[in-house]
Amino acid sequence: MNLKRIIVVTSSLALAVAGATVGGLSGMREHERIRSGLPNLGLVSCMKCHERGLDSLPWAKPRPHHDSPDGIAVSPDGRTLFIALSDRDEVAEADVASLAVTRRLKVPGGPFGLALDTAGNRLFVACRNQDRIAVIGTRDLKELDSVSVGIRPTAVAYCRTPNGERLIVPNSGSDDISVLSVAPLLELTRTAAGREPYSVAVSDGGRRVYIANRMSVHERLLSQPASEVTVLDPSDGHVLNRVDLQSAHLAEGVTDVPVRGWVINSMVRVRNLIPITQVKDGWVMSSGIAITRHDGSVTQVPLDEANAYFPDPSGIAASPDGRRAYVASGGADVVTVLDLDRLGAWLDHAGEAERGDAPENMALSYRYVAARIPTGCNPQHLALSPDGSRLFIAERLDDGILVVDTTSLKPAGRIILGDRGLDDPIRLGERVFTRARYSFQGQFSCRSCHPDGHVDGLSYDFDGAGVGDNLLANRSLCGVAGTEPFKWNGKNPTLQYQDGPRFARVLMRTDEIPQPQLDQLATYIKHLPPTRTVPWSRVGQPLTPSEERGRKLFFATRRPDGTPIPFARQCQTCHRPPLFTNRLMTSVGTQGAQDSSGVFDTPHLIGVGAMAPYLHDGRARTLEEIWTVYQKDDLHGVSSYWSKEQLNDLVEYLKTI
Repeated sequence: MNLKRIIVVTSSLALAVAGATVGGLSGMREHERIRSGLPNLGLVSCMKCHERGLDSLPWAKPRPHHDSPDGIAVSPDGRTLFIALSDRDEVAEADVASLAVTRRLKVPGGPFGLALDTAGNRLFVACRNQDRIAVIGTRDLKELDSVSVGIRPTAVAYCRTPNGERLIVPNSGSDDISVLSVAPLLELTRTAAGREPYSVAVSDGGRRVYIANRMSVHERLLSQPASEVTVLDPSDGHVLNRVDLQSAHLAEGVTDVPVRGWVINSMVRVRNLIPITQVKDGWVMSSGIAITRHDGSVTQVPLDEANAYFPDPSGIAASPDGRRAYVASGGADVVTVLDLDRLGAWLDHAGEAERGDAPENMALSYRYVAARIPTGCNPQHLALSPDGSRLFIAERLDDGILVVDTTSLKPAGRIILGDRGLDDPIRLGERVFTRARYSFQGQFSCRSCHPDGHVDGLSYDFDGAGVGDNLLANRSLCGVAGTEPFKWNGKNPTLQYQDGPRFARVLMRTDEIPQPQLDQLATYIKHLPPTRTVPWSRVGQPLTPSEERGRKLFFATRRPDGTPIPFARQCQTCHRPPLFTNRLMTSVGTQGAQDSSGVFDTPHLIGVGAMAPYLHDGRARTLEEIWTVYQKDDLHGVSSYWSKEQLNDLVEYLKTI
């Protein structure tokens, strides 16, 4: 074959291949445009729509488990410590004198919160992964009984009432409180709480209980958030009061101080509606406590100092004599010791204006902070011995219990539970996630906005020129693997990019997280499973009739009269299973007056029932409001033909995803 013929043949083949390629790309692009309903869509990956199954995602695969201590309880004689190990599905028993673990019991369902009866014969365990309360006999360390409660119980408190023994259980996933009788073990009533009831304290000799709701709520978009303290009569679950903690967020801990008539909550003071640039001035988050009296009056005071912050306060305990309180700061690896005599003296002499200004006065804490006790990684739960001589600190990410002598405030030993998991990149990433050292002056951690990797229910003012001009709703990190790009504007292609330079520049206002730790952080986030929004007993069960009707509405391609619904306005087009997102940018008519664009990243819907508020700026407080208040011209799905009953059915289905 001569050279001329070779050139002709080769050129023809090249042109054919090029033509096929161009034709194939053109056909693929046309297919993508039709199936997405976006006429101006550029070339995107086939994987935007044809996603692999959920089983291939990191959070669906097996992972290492660790001896992370959660709730702890001390026996009435002070000799024995019980420790909830939710990641192991175990409860451990330790001898206080020898600091040795003596027995372990398998307790399915993620044991998280603990309480003992007055005699110490029965241990009550809140199993948040299986929505139940287990009763353990402490003599033989065997499970005696169990009862179902609401979704994700996180704590349990025991008390005696005129009507008999009671257990009070905050159910963080269903926003309610279960009141149980003990003999027999039955749920008597379930009372509505605030948002995410988390911990509970018995007060007034068992005549009332205080439940801390760790999430705050906006009444409307630009209103000041507030977290509720729900006050119940434990006899019958009757609500005695609902106390608002203004600007309180992550109000995770609560303790009673009976000799003073106080109930103290740990809390974060959040200022999410001012521009995020104020991080450099310490004006976005600070840590404090709220003191509530029985008349419902509240005073908030800071835990922080002017240039040193103690973020993510969680566990709190008060000494029996009412002279001290201890607050664990999970983001700073510190327990703060409060002198309640000095705090009480200040409260008695401070005027109303001074008490009102107290949360912003970073020079105030020196009056009542007696000491800061360094701890291992991520202290969260605290317990005191009955005589107050020993403080037990659950070092969650160090697999240990630090024991502190409360007279000297020095360590008296440590109960070793596990190997700390330092060879596990997921555990190492969780350490990065919970530590505040990467933010300016250590003001907050990733967990401060994403407790348990989830969402805090707030909208923040990012990079705006004025107050409230660029509000963006926080988004859950649970189940986020495989849903890139990230951010509402879709500009961040990977978690490393999202949490790297941009994170440092815009939010943390400090140096970037080093690359090894950044990779560990991304690994941890990718392994966060979606939030369960249905009761444990319903997992894997068929849909109810209402949910099934909602599913058909979600996947509808035609109206009831047979009129086709355009591809672009079918729910399943943008929210395509299995991730319930096509990972593309689109407009659904929600552009606000201050938004530079109305095109936003399509969020995934796995666990959407627990992600309120909704839309890019958080203006919709509920799923219903998306279509009843903020729908425009059938741009966010064709909803104009829905009845109220149909909308209810759709919402019920969405809560099962």
